[in-house]
Amino acid sequence: MKIPTRTQGHFSKSLLLSALILALWMPQGSQAALHIQKIPEQPQKNQDLLLSVQGVPDTFQDINWYLGEETYGGTRLFTYIPELLRPQRDGSAMKQRDIVGFPNGSMLLRRAQPTDSGTYQVAITINPAWTMKAKTEVQVARECAGGAQLCQALELLHPQLDKISFLT
Repeated sequence: MKIPTRTQGHFSKSLLLSALILALWMPQGSQAALHIQKIPEQPQKNQDLLLSVQGVPDTFQDINWYLGEETYGGTRLFTYIPELLRPQRDGSAMKQRDIVGFPNGSMLLRRAQPTDSGTYQVAITINPAWTMKAKTEVQVARECAGGAQLCQALELLHPQLDKISFLT
């Protein structure tokens, strides 16, 4: 049975268009595959905080961590480039923070402070056209020696206090 030429051309164009769309479709800021796990989930003042990234591909160009809602040079904590001898390059938002980046995309914030609270974002560049992103909210609790529930309640009532403590 012979297929008419007109149908063959239509089928070929449809197939070509579908293949082209699939080949060119690369999400610019894919967030679906990445996830950030906070360890511990609710860090206390002076406690180390690990932001563990899951879903990182085996190969990538670089990793950028940001602190804030925007992702630009002024909010960049550091860039991690795995091929370099010294892979971590601190950004302008690093300031006096003690942060270590890891090849798996995770970062360790040593001795977290309440001022370290905020939105942490990671951007992993797979290739120039594809960057995977994820973000998480971090709230570093102030020191409090009155029990976790009481401290959380007082912190809601008095967020401007730098340190809440009680004598027992």
